[in-house]
Amino acid sequence: MTLSALLIDTVSIQEYIFSSNKLKENIGASFLVKKIYKDVLKEALKITFGRDIDINEWKNNPSCIKIIQANDKVEIGYIGGGNALVLFKGKDKTTEFIKNYTKLLLVKVPGLKTAFGIIHEFDLKDFKNSMKNLHENLKENKNKYFPNVTLPKYGFTLDCPRTNESAEPFKDDDGKFVSSVALAKLKFSDKAKDILNDKYTLTNDIEELGQQEGRDYIAVVHIDGNKMGERFSKCESLIEYRNLSIGVGNATEKTFKKMIEILIDKIEKSKTFDSKDGEFKLSTENGKTILPIRPIVLGGDDITFISDGRLGVWLAEIFIKEFATQTINNESLSACGGVCITKTKYPFYRAYKLAEDLIDRAKKESRKKEGSYIDFFISSSGWSGSLDDIFNKHLSTVNGNLHFGPYRVDSTNDEKAIDNLKNIIKEFKNIPKNKVMKLREMLFEDKDNAKIYVEELKDSGIKLPEITNRSYHLDIWIDGKTPYFDAIELIDFYPEGLL
Repeated sequence: MTLSALLIDTVSIQEYIFSSNKLKENIGASFLVKKIYKDVLKEALKITFGRDIDINEWKNNPSCIKIIQANDKVEIGYIGGGNALVLFKGKDKTTEFIKNYTKLLLVKVPGLKTAFGIIHEFDLKDFKNSMKNLHENLKENKNKYFPNVTLPKYGFTLDCPRTNESAEPFKDDDGKFVSSVALAKLKFSDKAKDILNDKYTLTNDIEELGQQEGRDYIAVVHIDGNKMGERFSKCESLIEYRNLSIGVGNATEKTFKKMIEILIDKIEKSKTFDSKDGEFKLSTENGKTILPIRPIVLGGDDITFISDGRLGVWLAEIFIKEFATQTINNESLSACGGVCITKTKYPFYRAYKLAEDLIDRAKKESRKKEGSYIDFFISSSGWSGSLDDIFNKHLSTVNGNLHFGPYRVDSTNDEKAIDNLKNIIKEFKNIPKNKVMKLREMLFEDKDNAKIYVEELKDSGIKLPEITNRSYHLDIWIDGKTPYFDAIELIDFYPEGLL
């Protein structure tokens, strides 16, 4: 049976979510993105067909495809990974639905751009090729049509203080006129706020993640599953595709829940979080302790959260390790993560883009060695440009590149194993800080000078941390690489109680 198939996708979703430096708006924007595949989708279907359509039936009963029956005119193929597949009988209803859906989006989710892939000869018996053709049509439509989904700006209009749009007759919590885009994000931020239990809560205030004076940093963490696109592209049927989508979503949610459980356990049992003597001073809200983490995007195999800067690498490692314990159809999972540690007031979208660049580096390494990797970057100097530009311009020396990552999470036998990084940090914490910082200076100089400094340290009874079967503790540099700069950079961003 051939059907009309519609693939709905969001365009520049990260820009929409992270365009503001206000955490409350980022959270609200993320909630709105989910809303377009729930409430808005359901309302558009009802307008088109004159009745309620169960948009969760595909998930509740994935093995049942009802549209092949005579009386069913529409069915949700799946919803996940930032897009949705809707199947129709007939071209007319497909066109009518798109009109109704896009009109609702302009009213309910202003500023969010969508794109559609459409084919009218979608064959369920040739699902794999039909999906390939649908994605090709989506890609073509994305490149040739750029919708305007906000009010145009003119020279005599007031600028919204929160976005780059024109201010409209809407007011935010401070009584300032804002655009409909900003208002929509603010409106749904509280609805997106999760309450964990009677003891803990999450915050909408980026200043309340546990930062302290002199340690006013946050970590923007982005994690993405490995080779998920390949897995979905190999699905031979809609049922197989649905089950994979459900499995990935469940694995991500279970993993995030486990990560939160581990964080809470540390808060309750570790001296690191002790309210008097610990490194973190957690705030409270309505009698509940505010966790130093805030999820922003949690869907499919894609997750983005922010935390206190000192927890970013630790939490990313926990998530990736727990994710790897999950299986789908008896096949293991793996993921890569990017952690950008920045000042709290650093532009949010810029931090996210750096986290994405870090993931790209981690995935490139993963494709070589088939593993899970983390890469991190501490942006404390206000450097601009792409991540590669920064590494090449500011972190390159005559001896090689100072950045040693990405770091492998799922193996201890690799010289770039994250356990080696943590061991070096732990040993550096037992060396006088002035000695460690002098070593940092020497890494920018000729390696012969650095080796002389190593001998000076030896004479004072200080030995550099070792990596098994490698001679970095003697030579500092091997093949243009050194593990010590990253470890020194991370000393203040990895609490000793979590090593």
